[in-house]
Amino acid sequence: MISTVLLDVDNTLLDFNACALASMQDAFCAFDLPFSKEVVFPTFLRINDQLWAQIEEGNLTKREHYQIRWNLILKELGIDFDGIRLEEKFVEGLHQYAVPISGAMELVSYLSKRYSVCVASNAPCSQQKQRLKTAGLFSYFDRFYFSETIGHQKPSKDFFTFCLKDLEILDPRQVVMIGDSYKADIQGANSCGITTIWYDAKNSWRRSRSGADHIVHGLLEIKKIL
Repeated sequence: MISTVLLDVDNTLLDFNACALASMQDAFCAFDLPFSKEVVFPTFLRINDQLWAQIEEGNLTKREHYQIRWNLILKELGIDFDGIRLEEKFVEGLHQYAVPISGAMELVSYLSKRYSVCVASNAPCSQQKQRLKTAGLFSYFDRFYFSETIGHQKPSKDFFTFCLKDLEILDPRQVVMIGDSYKADIQGANSCGITTIWYDAKNSWRRSRSGADHIVHGLLEIKKIL
């Protein structure tokens, strides 16, 4: 019997890419730097994804990530500017933007009437809480689990073990993890025996050996499962 739902935030409930694009446009404008969406944005996505993969493998800390992310991007773009200053402005903007994924509001409203719904995120605590408030989603959650406060991050088994202990749940099958990252959300929750729903918006499941209990390509498909 399912009692609790753990929900990822970025690119599961909130469109991180849309928020990141708006924030970087503001940051580049603030420093009068040349900006081309067709060049800057894909470069950001590629380098940011590579860095987050290193974080999930335990080979890079979040502090190191924030220190080098925009310096690496600017170097590849051939722009001479302090990446740390740009990072600070970029992160400041991320606190302000919150673009819900299609169906996010309806889903969390539906789930909150049936289960205890909790956030499970690797992103900064204050940033995510503010964005969830801006999007009108904050009040639907009973608890918030952030890697920076737990001391472990997804996909670490320790992250999910902490959640289970805090929830006082002995049988992990009572919990469902919903997220877009196959490695961080699905493999991480699987390591603890937690039921998983992979939100595969890119329809990429054929390119991976999925161990998810369920795969959906739209958030509202989850209503047919839970």
